[in-house]
Amino acid sequence: MGMLADRVFAETERRTERLLAVLRLLVLLVLAFVFWLAGGWKVFWLFGGWERGQATMVPLAGLTATTLVGLAIAQTRFFRPWVLWVLVTLDVAFLIHCLSMLAMAAGQPLQLALETPAASVIFVFLATGAVRHRPYLVLYSGGLFVAGWGAVWMLAPGAGPRLPQALATDLAHLAVVGLAAFALFIAVTRARSTLVSSITEARLRANLSRYFSSQVVDRLAQAGDAARTFRSQKAAILFADLRGFTALTERMPPEEVAVFLNEYRRRITEPITSHHGMIDKFIGDGVMAVFGVPQPGPGDARDAMLAGAGALSAIADWSRERTAQGLPPVRIGIGIHHGDVIAGALGDENRLEYTVIGDAVNTAARIEAEAARLGASLLISAEAVAAAPGMDGELHLVGLSPRLLRGRSQPVRLYRPRSDAMAKDEDPMSLEALLPGQPAPGGARGPSA
Repeated sequence: MGMLADRVFAETERRTERLLAVLRLLVLLVLAFVFWLAGGWKVFWLFGGWERGQATMVPLAGLTATTLVGLAIAQTRFFRPWVLWVLVTLDVAFLIHCLSMLAMAAGQPLQLALETPAASVIFVFLATGAVRHRPYLVLYSGGLFVAGWGAVWMLAPGAGPRLPQALATDLAHLAVVGLAAFALFIAVTRARSTLVSSITEARLRANLSRYFSSQVVDRLAQAGDAARTFRSQKAAILFADLRGFTALTERMPPEEVAVFLNEYRRRITEPITSHHGMIDKFIGDGVMAVFGVPQPGPGDARDAMLAGAGALSAIADWSRERTAQGLPPVRIGIGIHHGDVIAGALGDENRLEYTVIGDAVNTAARIEAEAARLGASLLISAEAVAAAPGMDGELHLVGLSPRLLRGRSQPVRLYRPRSDAMAKDEDPMSLEALLPGQPAPGGARGPSA
């Protein structure tokens, strides 16, 4: 996110330079007016001749040049942050030169130059650093002016007598400049930090909103860094897979495959997010969704099962649309499980992935694979059915005989919708027979073991 914020600030700086160029032109007008009041033009045209007049015009010409160069660079792709430091250095150098020339043109001691209105222009240069959201540029501008003027005051020939009162006055003026620069440094630092946080949060919300429901996005945003702490919790996990994807797309051009996948993902995402689920990841035509993170609730398993039924309905509608257009039909298989997971955010400041891991996730994946093996559209674990009382009746579920899933040592009890056309080796069982001696999810109780 830090790199993103830097890019945002860099682009903002390019646009800001146009506004600052207008501001710098106004500064030039102010300095020119002050020069005129001090007799600078008279020195140039009537008394000074070319050599002295050239000296008085150098700072104004220099400021004009830096203004035009800065504006020109800001309009091109060659703009770099270091250019700002060069421009600030030239600005301060020309301002100090300008103050020196004003004092000389008016025939005054150099110490009195800081009391002229032109000396206040340094605060305009400090403000431009603040507008650019560059705190160290502000500090550098103030420090360079203080150091540069101190060097001129002490070393410049013809500076006039070093009167204690003048010295105290100059030190007071320079102290004000230094304190102003430091105050602006603190203000811009805090403002920049706030903007970076806002950009980071906006980017995170944008990324999260692609896959999470609005409620999940709000909870994750409110949790902040705490969301990156992994914790144990209950959750419902849904795996979905598009059946026959390879055969379906092997003759499609790549751009058609991309359009097909986008449409598939759009249709399957809507029922998941509308039932408070989050898309954990897309893997090709496979989808992993989680219900109950970051905050688990009693309705997580129910939401997962309703989302599964909704996804089946959405894909069935899409399949009918495709068939009407003369395209091959599509179908999916879904596996749902409920159990213990470890939930949290993985990644770095540039990319975060809120995910869940654990045996329950692996089991849900195995259930989806079993659905593919049996040709089932939906398989749900007994744990998920038990965590969603009444859903067995609502979805018209029937139990299967316990099955040994790949990679597991203990059989798993599964349910399927009664309307599913299953393989011949299926052995449907009633809920009472499947859970002997325990209350069935629908409220019935099987015989004692």
